Amino acid sequence: MMPWLPQVGRVMLLMCLATVVRAAEQPPAARNVYSGQGLVLHAQTRTPDQMVAFYTGRGFPAAMLEPISHVCFLTVSMRHTRQDVVWLEPSRWRLLDAEGNSLNRLGRDFWNRVWETMQAPAAHRATFGWTQLPESRDLQPGEPVGGNITLVPPTGAFTLEAHFATGPDKKGPEIVGRIEGLICHAQSTDKTRESEP
Repeated sequence: MMPWLPQVGRVMLLMCLATVVRAAEQPPAARNVYSGQGLVLHAQTRTPDQMVAFYTGRGFPAAMLEPISHVCFLTVSMRHTRQDVVWLEPSRWRLLDAEGNSLNRLGRDFWNRVWETMQAPAAHRATFGWTQLPESRDLQPGEPVGGNITLVPPTGAFTLEAHFATGPDKKGPEIVGRIEGLICHAQSTDKTRESEP
């Protein structure tokens, strides 16, 4: 396939492609897709069982699976057909509950603290990092990207409001894509809430 791409990268690429294919087979209302301004963005929540099974298959110890099972994983894939650069920067995205209140995204800093506290093996930390969306990346025309973001599970439906700067200097017109009606299946614990950034 692509010998230069690490194994976990190939797995994530296949997961994202499978998600996009499944989305194309579903009726439009069930797709969880934003399409507009030359951008197609797909988002799908994962169940705790799915994520625990995925990381168990990569040899993660039980201690690392515990916090993974209590957060919401949102798998996101996107591609753009614009002629300029689109900037992927999840820190600019908003996750909103049904009342429009902001939800906390659990970024790399959060996970680095969790893994450091439990002295998680470096190989598993790297694998987990590969499965997350990059924190900042310039996407060239036609370039796809996919991965996970994590958040403290809200009690009801939530909205992803993804903001994208455009142009090589980020001074082009902003793209805002919204996907509503997302549902998390994980149950938050007090321990997770106390660790929020």
